[in-house]
Order: sequence, then structure tokens, then C-alpha cells
Amino acid sequence: MAGCSNWDIQNVDSDNIPTTLQRSSCCYVCNGYYGSCFDEQICQTCHLFLFSEELTQAVQEDVHNTMGVEDGDSGNDEPADIFYNGFQRPVQDVPLDAREQAAPSQDLARRLQLLSESSALRSQPFDDDSDYFQELPPEVLLTVFSYLDDFSLWCVSKVCTRWNQLLRSHIPQTWRRFVVNCWPLYQPLKPVDDWLSVSSALFSSSSCLLCIRRMYYRPHAECQENSWRRRRLRHEVKNLKTDPPEGIRAISLDNHWCHWQATILGPAGSPFEGGKFFLYIQIPYGYPMTPPVVRFVTKIFHPNISRHGDIGLDSLHYNWSLALTIAKVLISIQSLLTDPFCDVCMEPDIAKLYKNDRHTYNTIARYWTHRFAMNDILTWTN
Repeated sequence: MAGCSNWDIQNVDSDNIPTTLQRSSCCYVCNGYYGSCFDEQICQTCHLFLFSEELTQAVQEDVHNTMGVEDGDSGNDEPADIFYNGFQRPVQDVPLDAREQAAPSQDLARRLQLLSESSALRSQPFDDDSDYFQELPPEVLLTVFSYLDDFSLWCVSKVCTRWNQLLRSHIPQTWRRFVVNCWPLYQPLKPVDDWLSVSSALFSSSSCLLCIRRMYYRPHAECQENSWRRRRLRHEVKNLKTDPPEGIRAISLDNHWCHWQATILGPAGSPFEGGKFFLYIQIPYGYPMTPPVVRFVTKIFHPNISRHGDIGLDSLHYNWSLALTIAKVLISIQSLLTDPFCDVCMEPDIAKLYKNDRHTYNTIARYWTHRFAMNDILTWTN
């Protein structure tokens, strides 16, 4: 099986970049054995085995919370002109007899089947010449879109230009809500006119869409919270609000303090300077006896941070201490950016480059920072 390259260094001016440091178009774990990863760093099968969605090993998450919230009419009526004035979602599924009455023709079913099986969707997502996209009327498309949640709607917007324009014109307010819910710490430097472009840029800068989806839905574990954890986190939240560390922000995404989002500004004088890196934190119900799970959401070129966003910091694994807090962990991660440990690391190829060719390492790290960690200035350049 042909090997996949690992890191994206296009448009970087250097003649000494190793061929192993190029971006992967297949899963870095199974090398495409379980299927394509669709430009992510890991395929869904490997992600399921390697990264459990449980907050603790003994607690199962409530998978029902991953269902999108639906509102609007019952969906029993025929598609009407209201879809051209706004985007509404049905409250409940269409009754079986209504489905039979509104069943599409065999020709439409054939087109939908061809659409789902078309390989052009994967290789050329914005193929305007595709007949499958042009033949489906807007009424049918908007009716199907009305059953999708926000995350799925964003995926639909990447299928083709026509679908993208259709969603832009009919649900413009959804994208701002989507960014606020999924990226609450995102702060643009000026008013945003195109929130769909902002959300697309934030997703493109992320190392794993599966982790973004988990952060967006924030599943809640079926377990009773202990009072020690509650008092400890309440105190930490208060300190993070009143006296946050320099260049660090962190907020809780849910009422149980299980899912957090944090941002770290790149240290001055480092190749990460000017970048704002998003992190996702899962705090188990065993905290502070057990360490939190911390991952980089923003792609970053660093020996101690894997392409999936996992952080090779001993205090987050076998050297956890009760004296550590979320703020102290984030400070340690910020310090790690300027002082990587290359003897034991997550990415040996990057560590070798750091030790043997520091100039090339700084060039690639600076390019990644500019490309993936500066979305707050996106509106200034567009």
C-alpha cells in the first residue's frame, strides 16, 4: 500500500524540507486501510477505537444529546414559497402516510442515488458542471435541508457552489449562531458580514472535525457530580474570570463543567507569535483526582503536539498532581510552545527537523500559524 505523507508545507520557501513532512490525505493511523479520512488527520473508524467519547471509563455519554434541536411546522405540507423567505425546520417527523403521498418519483430517487454514490463529491466538491446538482429543484433541496442540524448544514454547504449559495440566501443567521455556539472564544477584529466563510475557515483550521462535532454537541455523561469537583471548578472558573493568565482564556461550554474551550496566544518571539490557538478540554467527573483531557483544536506544527491535537505533556498523563489546575495546565502548554522536548515526542519527524534544521522548522511553524491560527483577522483580508 502506498504511504501517505504527513504534513502540509505548501508555499513554504525552503529547499531542505524532508519529504516526510507533507500533509496526509489519508488516515495517519491505518494509512487508508479503513477508508478515506476526507482531508482529516484520522478516519472515523480509527477515531472510534483510539479516542473514546466517554468522560470517564465507567460513564457512558448520553448519545441522545447529539440529536439536533428541531423547530418549525409539522412538515406535512407541500413545499411552498416560504422557503424562499426563510428557513424553517419541522417539529416532528412526517407521518408515514404523508411520506407515501409525497414520495418522490423513481427518476428523482435515481438521481439521489447517483448523487450519494458520486465520487466527484469527494474529489471535486465544488463541481458546478455536475448534472445531479442542477436537476434538483430548490424546493426539494430546502425540504431536505430543513431536517439537518447546524453541523450537517455546514457540511452540505461544502458539497457544491449551488448548495452553498442556496444556504447563504435562506439561512444567513444560522452561521453566526453556529460560530457562537461552537467557537464562543472567537473574537473578530471588526464586524463580520459573511459568517459562513468564518465558520468554514475555523473548521478548515481544525485538526479533527469529529472532535469539533463533539465539542459542538457537548454530550453529558450519566453520572452524579461530586461536591469536591463542583467546589474546585467553581473556584477555578472564578479565578479565570477575575485574574486570567496572560494570553490565556478558558470558559466552560456546559453547566456541568465537563466541556471547556480555551485559547492560547502564541508566545512573543516564537514562530507561533500572533496566532490564537483553540483547545478543547474534557473534565471527567473524577477531577481533580484524574487529569483532564486537553487537545489542540487548531492545527499546529510542534514536536509535542500530534496531528490530531493530542499533547505530549507528562502532567496531563502519568505525572498529574492535585495541585494542578486548568490555568496551570494551560500555562504549561503555552511554555511548551517555546521549549519543546524532543527526546520523547508525539511527532518524531518534526523533532528531528527541530534539532537538525531550526530555520526550516521555524519557517513551517510560522506558515502554519499564519494559515490556521489567525482567523480573528480573517475579516480584514477578505
